[in-house]
Amino acid sequence: MIGARKQVLKLTLGLLAVGTLVGGSVSALTPSLSARQAAQAAVEGDTMFRENGAYKWGSYLLKTYTEDIKLRVDSPEVDGVAIGTPYERVRYESFLASFQDMALTPAQTNALAATLKNKVTFLVYTHSPRGVDEEEEQWKQAYNSGAVKPAAAREHSYLDAYVPATLSIGGRVLRSQLQIDGPYRDQFTLPTGGAQFRFLGVVRYTFDLTGVPAANVATLTFKDSGGKVFTQKANLTQLR
Repeated sequence: MIGARKQVLKLTLGLLAVGTLVGGSVSALTPSLSARQAAQAAVEGDTMFRENGAYKWGSYLLKTYTEDIKLRVDSPEVDGVAIGTPYERVRYESFLASFQDMALTPAQTNALAATLKNKVTFLVYTHSPRGVDEEEEQWKQAYNSGAVKPAAAREHSYLDAYVPATLSIGGRVLRSQLQIDGPYRDQFTLPTGGAQFRFLGVVRYTFDLTGVPAANVATLTFKDSGGKVFTQKANLTQLR
């Protein structure tokens, strides 16, 4: 499962970089999926895999900071920001299951949709600001100074410095749950043309919208591992 997620993560980062994404149709955010809607999302994910093996974000991709797989001198460690509504998350998990030749059953699809009810997840795709060797040394220094805390069952990296984000929506400010996918090691192309191994990973900020008034716009605020603040708006009327 981890290997499959790593491969899909690498694929997704590549899509963010080269911009091979398609636009989504205009529809309203659906915080709770019916069995029919969940089934439709599962079919979409399975179809994307079977047609060309690529997951297409469409309008769920909110922002990209890299234009290709080559790093620039001023490249931020954030590669892109996407939003996962219940519909999109079922679609993605269906794609991942088909990728592993384990297509979701209707029962699995409905169970997944139930766990996603009223939840929205922002996915922040990142890479480490330094090479793996330097990154590990920097983490040791941060740990010794008390700036970061070790994460259980996960390799130490820049991802340990990420903290929960906030979401402004419907006149309220919500605090997220935080989940880290990574770190993984991969080779990146430097501005000089050389190659370097860096960490990469996805930071997931999940918010429970239960009881939150309906809103057309939501604003995510988060910090990267170096403390740089990012603010990202999402037009919820464009998302299913």
